[in-house]
Amino acid sequence: MKFTTILLALGTTAPAVLAADMDLVDMWVDTNFNGPKYTGRGDVGQCVNLPSNFNDNLSSGKARPGYKCTIWPDADCKTNRFDSSFDDKGSGASFPDWINDRASSWRCYRA
Repeated sequence: MKFTTILLALGTTAPAVLAADMDLVDMWVDTNFNGPKYTGRGDVGQCVNLPSNFNDNLSSGKARPGYKCTIWPDADCKTNRFDSSFDDKGSGASFPDWINDRASSWRCYRA
């Protein structure tokens, strides 16, 4: 009886531990993490399209600790030739010129 109770208790807490939808990235309209901020929420590995007020309007970004994020100039992370990645250490303080104010989608993975 006690063994069954323990298994049931573990089974009810597992989904909360495995919850995937989370804040993964912050991106800003201006370089050096300034200006209006977009906080990207999603599942790890999921492609997310930027909302219209931030689409083609971002200049810097920072992944959450332990993650690395990639941005694409097209919706649905479709462009295979051109993308730009950044981490949680400040590598995204200024997006490269070719994608500055051109990002349309993003995806984050564990670093």
